[in-house]
Amino acid sequence: MASAQPYENNLAHLTEALSVLNLRLHRQVLRWRATHHAQASSDELLGLCISDPDVDSLLHGLYAAHASLETDTLDQAPIETLTTLLHDASIRHQAREAATVAAGVPLRLKLLAERLELNAFEQQVVLLTLAPEINQRYERLFGYLNDDITRRWPSVALALELFCNDLTERINCRQAFTAKAPLLVMRIVQVSDEANPLPLSLLNRGLKLDGRLVAYLLESDESDLQLQEVIQRHGPQPELPTMAPDIQAKVDALIHYIHQHPVANAFILLHGPDDLLQNQVATYLVNAVGTTLLSLDGAALKEHPAAQEAIARALREVRLSHSILAIHQVEQLFTKDSPDSILRNLLTAQHTSPWLLLSSQTLMENKLAQHCPLVSLHLPAPDTKRRVQLWQTCLNGQASDINLMELADRFRLTSGQIATAMNQAQIHRTAFGNGNGLQQSDLFASCRNQSSTALGELAQRVESIHDWDDLIVPGNIKSQLKRLESWVRYRHVVYGTWAFERRVMQGRGLAVLFSGPSGTGKTMAAGILAKKLELDLYRIDLSTVVSKYIGETEKNLSRIFAEAESANAILFFDEADALFGKRSEVKDAHDRYANIEVSYLLQRMEAYDGLTILATNFRQNLDQAFTRRLQFIVEFPLPQPNDRNRIWKRLFSSDVPQAKDIDWSFLAQTFSLSGGNIKNCALAAAFAAAADGESVGMRHLVQAVAQELEKLNQPVVSSDFGAYCHWVGTGKALAKRRQ
Repeated sequence: MASAQPYENNLAHLTEALSVLNLRLHRQVLRWRATHHAQASSDELLGLCISDPDVDSLLHGLYAAHASLETDTLDQAPIETLTTLLHDASIRHQAREAATVAAGVPLRLKLLAERLELNAFEQQVVLLTLAPEINQRYERLFGYLNDDITRRWPSVALALELFCNDLTERINCRQAFTAKAPLLVMRIVQVSDEANPLPLSLLNRGLKLDGRLVAYLLESDESDLQLQEVIQRHGPQPELPTMAPDIQAKVDALIHYIHQHPVANAFILLHGPDDLLQNQVATYLVNAVGTTLLSLDGAALKEHPAAQEAIARALREVRLSHSILAIHQVEQLFTKDSPDSILRNLLTAQHTSPWLLLSSQTLMENKLAQHCPLVSLHLPAPDTKRRVQLWQTCLNGQASDINLMELADRFRLTSGQIATAMNQAQIHRTAFGNGNGLQQSDLFASCRNQSSTALGELAQRVESIHDWDDLIVPGNIKSQLKRLESWVRYRHVVYGTWAFERRVMQGRGLAVLFSGPSGTGKTMAAGILAKKLELDLYRIDLSTVVSKYIGETEKNLSRIFAEAESANAILFFDEADALFGKRSEVKDAHDRYANIEVSYLLQRMEAYDGLTILATNFRQNLDQAFTRRLQFIVEFPLPQPNDRNRIWKRLFSSDVPQAKDIDWSFLAQTFSLSGGNIKNCALAAAFAAAADGESVGMRHLVQAVAQELEKLNQPVVSSDFGAYCHWVGTGKALAKRRQ
């Protein structure tokens, strides 16, 4: 017997497989006629039945489409002859299949059966349900064999009769259509009776091949429409960015481990804050295995209206495409500390190569280890040196005058955020740069945009319009503030270039205390620092953070610091004495937990790698154990007369119309007001003058000062106003003046 010739391609294989199916169908038609001869003619039931000549014509058409058999010799062939022809055709088909596989030509039907672990009967069912997707003639033929022309899809009974030789075999193969069988578990075929008002027996139910598998068998790799929102396919990437040497070494070791120790049903956990680095490592691992990557979005899957159906289809897709599955945002698939039903189904699914779990949470290893075989790889955020390298790669020689060390130290961005920030800066400069090259201010602005905005839900973002010249404080105070600015600005030199980071493992953040009465410039100074350093400033009112419920204060503080880490922001805790008062002796549970709250905040301040400013009006209430942990303590005193004079004059610029009778020296010398109080007076006087249609004069200023003193619960004494006492306002001020 001559050696079998392989099929030229997948389509030739399917055509020959369908020709063998045609012989089976022809034989089944003859069997059906032998026992179910029609009692009514087609004329009597026009459109509701199909005649024998119609069936013969359909068979002729199918033979012509799929095989080179002499159909004339088959018209009168007995069942025995068809059985012999079927046997011979099946042998030839199997031999050619084997020769094709040996020649390395991919056959989709064989690949599907192999990857989804289908037996011979299940493979035949797939072919049977594929037939009407290729040729409509099959639909009328199935209606004839179902004895119901409206049921144009193959039924369970027809599949059993076509591919089983006896009753015992039919009973065994019937299990292929139960709920836990591969055909249904992997959504290969749908077993439906939706067209019938009353439930049908299993044998009478129709079979339909899933659309994704129809496309796969016909060599179309279109994605499953029901998975578009939760899964993405990634092919091999020939060129990948260079990773940091320590990360690359760990990835190489992991690749070696995978090759040397293939573990079924194992998982590799990639956890850390850098999403882009996680994806990069995942791609390296997949390239090393030599396959493709399917990325499943845990957050989208959690919100999917039919999550379990999506899981079944995703698992089928992984096996069908012979891919590695990567489950992103796996932390979304937890209920408290335990995997939810979605994740449990994924963790217990069978697979031969390791799957990937990706998470931003560092504690995920402990949560997962007890539920699945796990290899864990922590991918930390890039350090300052690595961030400089990433910026250099992104800039690619552009803007060589930008201080990358300062940029990388100021903004602790991930590799993905750096790439996005660079892209945003280029777009902004192209749109508004007037032809100028990329500037450092562009990069600083785009870096701020990349920082987390969730902190805005917990704190108030403060923007400043002031500069150092606007802050009128004693010279030594301003010198302290400028030294504070230098600490932040030159961190990269001290900790990086001079390697202090190897000597100071903790407490590299900067904790500062601003103390002094209200209105002395504490908030303004914090705003100026943020503006000069090109960082966002967030104000947190500690009086709203502190809770009377045990443990709630720590939770509030934890959320603030966690968001601040990714926000690259300056934290400004106002009303700090609400929490940082003198630690009391422990007399009851509340005293003990109050001390715990203080200790917790001190710990988070030391761990925070940024600038934290605490503002209080009462430094004397602060515990010495607390003040020892502060790098700077800046006292903001009430302004002296000379400073008050400067504040008054600075608030009234040349744009403000001013009467000639204003006596700035009198106001500064007479009234001991803070800068904030003076600002209130200046605004009140300006609005009063605008309402009168006049320039701002001494009358407006005197009345504004009297009103401010009233607000501060200070006595308004006529003699204090000297020659201007007759301008002191009415109401309470006038009553006090008359006393």
